[in-house]
Amino acid sequence: MPQIDEMSAKIGVISLGCPKNLVDTEVMIGTLKERGYEFVQDIAQADVVLINTCSFIADAREEAFGAILEAGQQKRYGSVKGIIVTGCLPQRYKERLRLMAPEVDVFLGVAAYKDIEEAVEGALRNKRYSEFPDLDMDQEFDRRVVTTSPPTAYVKIADGCDNRCSYCVIPDVRGPFRSRPVESVVEETRRLVEDGYSEIILVAQDTTRYGADLYGEPRLAQLLTELAAVPGLKWLRILYAYPESVSDELLEVMTSHDNIVKYIDMPVQHLNDDILRAMNRRSDSAQIYETIDRIRAADPRFVIRSTVIAGFPGETPEQLLEMAEGLKRANFNRLGVFAYSQEEGTVAAELPDQVDENEKAARRDTLLNQQATISYQHNQARVGEECEVLVEGFDPRSKLYFGRSYAEAPEVDGTILIKTNRKLQPGTYHKAKIVKALNYDCVAELLPETEGTES
Repeated sequence: MPQIDEMSAKIGVISLGCPKNLVDTEVMIGTLKERGYEFVQDIAQADVVLINTCSFIADAREEAFGAILEAGQQKRYGSVKGIIVTGCLPQRYKERLRLMAPEVDVFLGVAAYKDIEEAVEGALRNKRYSEFPDLDMDQEFDRRVVTTSPPTAYVKIADGCDNRCSYCVIPDVRGPFRSRPVESVVEETRRLVEDGYSEIILVAQDTTRYGADLYGEPRLAQLLTELAAVPGLKWLRILYAYPESVSDELLEVMTSHDNIVKYIDMPVQHLNDDILRAMNRRSDSAQIYETIDRIRAADPRFVIRSTVIAGFPGETPEQLLEMAEGLKRANFNRLGVFAYSQEEGTVAAELPDQVDENEKAARRDTLLNQQATISYQHNQARVGEECEVLVEGFDPRSKLYFGRSYAEAPEVDGTILIKTNRKLQPGTYHKAKIVKALNYDCVAELLPETEGTES
């Protein structure tokens, strides 16, 4: 295969998985962009395809292999010269992946940002190898190129996990919990806000544990206090809080700053105590309910999102019913429901009484159908509410703009559909009044007296 001059090479990027993965991808893009490489949207026009993968559950692996297969077709029949696969999939399967995906030139683990320049050079020279650098938090975030639409950007405050939930591979794949220093996060946030990113979303595998490894105690409350003082920061949002770590101090900080949105993503995974113990979760159902009550008592505006797993090994119909009743009690504003995925190498994968795939899907659907009613009731209670909406785009089919209020996180929650005769620019904030509730979305009318604010 003919080689190509490195400095004229075009790179196509596919980033899969969670926002934490996206930040890793953005760091790699920044490194390569400084090196002078050109990036293309269509991988058919690329010389090298970079795929950053997730392997958390079976669906994520299927998506990753689909992307690898597509890139492989372009390499076989098109202009692609090399393929680099990074992230959780190669970190988890290491050399086994070479047999599973022989079309890939270079495999790098979750610390791929350390060796991405050499990987591109190697792929262009048809060099085939795998590399798994040590895991740490020394990414050069100042070189990062944000790929989300302004004014929204994610900031990764920690990586890895120490919780060892019995169904989860993340501690083995991404290593132990590692926080960034407060100063590093504040500096990156300040830089992003100066560049026009007024909604900052903090992500980590366990956000509420932030700082415990560096400072001997959690420092999320301190971090939020310092970030809230950054000039121009309009919305500060946190994801992935654990119920046992939502302290009164944290809630006090969140309620005392207007630019910290009253939104908590708090995965509980189940509400039956026997299943929670089998999952090796740190909270029992009583603590979960107590935390929910404290959050809502702190400020009734709080929106709580959660996730649960249906069909965990040994889950009986009675335990599923207990979870369904518990979800009514919890009354989450938002809820994701996943069918249990039997992951190789986890404790839960070896448990007896694995639930049939069709049964797991049926249990998931039962909980989702129940949540649709709960979600509609929450949205119905918002009718008449005036809120600020961040416009994200225009839907030509419905002829409505769409966006989010403080109550919706990107990608995972519903949207606000906006009725107006005015032309709105994506990335601007506008006051609107909610006039109609749908199961997961709301319809709002733009308030005529507002002009909107730029991001």
